[in-house]
This record gives sequence, structure tokens and C-alpha cells, in this order.
Amino acid sequence: MNGQAPKRALMMAIFASIVAILNRYHQFVVPTRESTAFTDSLTVFNTFLGLIISFRMNSAFVQWRAGVVAVGSLSEAARDIVASGCASVCTTIESECTVATDIPETGNYYTFGEDKTTSSIPKDVLEKCTFFMELRRLVFLYIAIVFHHCRGVDGIDKLKEAGVLTDAEHDELYACGSEYRVQVEDKESFRAVVRQTPHKLRATITELWLKRLVQVATDRGHLSGANASALHSKLSRLPNLYTTIFNIANVPIPFNYMQYLQFLLIAYMLLYTFVIVPRSGLYTPLWVLAWGTFLFMADEVAMEIECPFGLDANDIDLEARLLHIEEELTVLIRSQYYFVTRGTSPTQSLSSSSSNTRIPIIKSKSESSSNTFSFHQGRIPPFQGIIHQQRSLPEINEFTKLIRDPSEISQSSIIG
Repeated sequence: MNGQAPKRALMMAIFASIVAILNRYHQFVVPTRESTAFTDSLTVFNTFLGLIISFRMNSAFVQWRAGVVAVGSLSEAARDIVASGCASVCTTIESECTVATDIPETGNYYTFGEDKTTSSIPKDVLEKCTFFMELRRLVFLYIAIVFHHCRGVDGIDKLKEAGVLTDAEHDELYACGSEYRVQVEDKESFRAVVRQTPHKLRATITELWLKRLVQVATDRGHLSGANASALHSKLSRLPNLYTTIFNIANVPIPFNYMQYLQFLLIAYMLLYTFVIVPRSGLYTPLWVLAWGTFLFMADEVAMEIECPFGLDANDIDLEARLLHIEEELTVLIRSQYYFVTRGTSPTQSLSSSSSNTRIPIIKSKSESSSNTFSFHQGRIPPFQGIIHQQRSLPEINEFTKLIRDPSEISQSSIIG
């Protein structure tokens, strides 16, 4: 009742009041008992208008369902990309240690300190773990950009604060010009809708980062050609789904059809007024107000339904979807860490079971290497160099703190 429907119906009721008052004192409307033209025309109009409104509502529901399916497909694509990337670089610390026993330590391990006997992680393991960690983060960044576009918010500062967007990536966005607003004279044009917000440009650059990530990992030997090709094909689904969601959120129904529907509703209410005024008299405005509100509200409801990315109760809860996507991607990475460490939880320290086997110490908090180790921005160290002295795998950053460490949950329950 907060839309334009009651106002339009009220305007038609005011017109009906004028017609009813004039007809009461100066009868000029032909009674329906003398001429059936108005009645027959109204009957035909009822059928035709009913079909038009039914088609309008049905098309709105179809577009709403398309939006729901597109968001679900985007979630599935994100999960598929990260899972495929993790599976393509499967490795374990024990296997890498076994293979690299005859190779000098400094070239194949990231050691901690000068003591070469301390626990270290093979370089290949660290790079593979960094690869699928970056893959998860960039996929999550892409989906967050899409959802921010649907909500109509900028979101760049929130992404940076949450650690989804690094400082170097933020600088690259500004360097390539995606964050500069473009002045568009015709603000009502579709071109203005596209260029007034930088989300499309951000998503394009993020797609480039994802493809760089896969290509550099392939060049480093972590991905085979077949696996890289499969990942590239999966990544191509993201822009296709974004385009679908963008069209649903921003492209309205054809303007001519919209104008024609409004003309039909007004013409019908005028005809309805002249048909009932001889018998209804001064009660005509009440009938016109009630019936007009019903018809105009049907169009308002259809306009609201066809865009499922708003804030109404029937719209998609994008924030909940984003949290659910993060939970799925984080669980995938934890599962991969579990596989890499051969059954050791990535949030617990590992004890060396043998003095001859190097087992890394997995910590929940480790020094971040995002500023010195980046696949998709070209910051790759020399093969024989030591880029990061650490004994732990990259930290699993929880951007929204949705998932808690099981050990912390058990400790809090014991304390409580």
C-alpha cells in the first residue's frame, strides 16, 4: 500500500466523483438498459485485461525464479571452482618430504631460522596451499562484488577491512581506473546504469586475477594442462552468471509494453466508470477506488516480484547466502588442510613423531605472506630463494568470523 497504486486509484476515483456529480444534475451518460455498447465493451475488456495482467504476473514470477536460480548457480560455481582447484593440486607433506630427501634443503623448504634441523614446510606444499587459499579468497571476492552490486552498495572499504581485498589489489584497482566515476549526461539510459557503479569493472579485474592465478600455478608446475583448462572453463561461468544477475536486477521490462499496460488500466477504469455511474450514482467513486487499487496494485506487485534482490520479505537474503558460501569454501580449505597434513587438524600444533621426518607446526595464527607472495600479481620468488621463513601453512582467514574453531568451542563450553 506504500506504492503508486493507491495514488493512481485515488485519481481515478476523483475523476469518477466528477462524472457522478455531473451525471446526477445533468444526465449525459447513456443508461446501460438503453444501450449495451458500454456493457459489451466492458465484458471484452475484462477478458483481454485479465489475460494481460496474468501474463504480466507470470513473467514477473519467471524472472524472480530466474534470479533465485542464478544466485544458486553462482554458489555452486564457487564451490565447484574451489573444490576442483584443491583436488588438482593434491599433495601431502609426507610425500613431498619423501620426494625431496635428496634435494638441498634451502631450495625446497621454507626453513625457520638458521637451524636447518627445525621443522619446515616443503616449498611445493606451501605454494600449493597458497594457491588454493588465494583461489578461495578471489572467488569469494568476486561473489561479494556481485552481491554488493545487487544491493546497490559500494562495499570496497568493507572488503578491504575484512581481508578479502589486499592493499596491493586495492592499489591495482585504482591504477587501472575502475574506481573513477564516469559522468553520464543521460542518467536514465541503460549506459548510465552500467557506468555509474564500478562493480562490473571490479568483477572484470577479479576475473583476470583468477585467470592469472591459474596460469601462474600452471607455469610453476602445480597444475597440469588439462586441469588448468578445466579450471578456466569453470571460471568462465562466473561472468556469465554475473551478466544474468545484472540483467535481472537492472534491465526492466520493455518500455512500450509497460506504457501499453498502463494505458489499458486507465482506459479500463474510465470505461468502468461510465458503465456503472447510471446505476451506482454517487457510490461510483467507491467502486472505482476499490477496483482501481486492486488493478494498479497487481502491476506494482509484478514490478516488485520481478527483481528478487531488494530488501523485502520475498526477496533473496543475499547476506545469508554470502555467509553460507563462505562457510562452504572455508570447509573445503579445512578439508584440504586435513588431507595435506595427513589427518592433523590445521588449527592444532603438530608434534614430530620421528626425528628424521619434517612435520610442520600448524598454527591458527601465522605471519601473513600476502604482501610478499602473490600468484596473480606476479610476486613469485626465485626457485632457489627463501621467501618466507615459517613452519606453518597459510592461515585460513575467516572473513566474517562465521566458523569457529572446534577447540575454541569446546573450551568455551568447559569454561561455561
